[in-house]
Amino acid sequence: MKTGEIAMAKLTEEEKARRALNRRRKAALEAEEDAIRWEEKQREWDANGTRLTWAELVARVPCRGCGLPVIDGRGGWPALLAMDDEQRAEYEAADADFKERHADCRSHRWSMEGSATAHCGFCCPPPPLSEDQLAAVASVLTRVRPKDPAELDTWQLTLTCDHVIRKTQHHSHTYWSASVATCPDCQRIRGIVTTERLPPSVVRRDAEQHRLADDLAKARLEHERVQKRADSVRTRINELESQLADLDKPR
Repeated sequence: MKTGEIAMAKLTEEEKARRALNRRRKAALEAEEDAIRWEEKQREWDANGTRLTWAELVARVPCRGCGLPVIDGRGGWPALLAMDDEQRAEYEAADADFKERHADCRSHRWSMEGSATAHCGFCCPPPPLSEDQLAAVASVLTRVRPKDPAELDTWQLTLTCDHVIRKTQHHSHTYWSASVATCPDCQRIRGIVTTERLPPSVVRRDAEQHRLADDLAKARLEHERVQKRADSVRTRINELESQLADLDKPR
């Protein structure tokens, strides 16, 4: 047995739980740092007028985050396997340059369709939406119905500041889907260390009972339908067997 395995074998359940909690707290602090960093960048874009308008995008105004064109007219990159030697060399040079310029950004990259220039998700504001796109989004939002309390579970979240808050989300989720939350006491974003789904409320239990009762009624109707079909088929089988037996009788 290796030294590390021996040390792990000596850990008590309490020590293992404490180490697991420390790992979760470390991950929560990292998520908190990234969320605050992103929020500050958003405020910086708004304060400095870094975002492009749709008119500026169409007029091919360069990105105010990095100074490179957003619409470069060069066409997008082909798939790596479809690149010739010259394209691959150009792509690799552009990729190396991007990684050097954004080595510490810890973000994604994006580009416009039909353009080869890559932009950093942290340094460069996303491209604006057109009037048609804004109208489509508004149309979708107007159709969103209010959340039904009967469909929501309540979760208890422990934050990096050790404050405990409660949030709700749809009961179909088996885990809490966010890594950060705003602490009402601290008035700032905090990482989520632990999550616990609380027992369903009376409203939630009643809704679940109604749903199960409806599902049961539907299942019984389906069973009756299938049973009637099976009985009909059984009757037909009996008739065919009787006819076949009659044919086999000596004449």
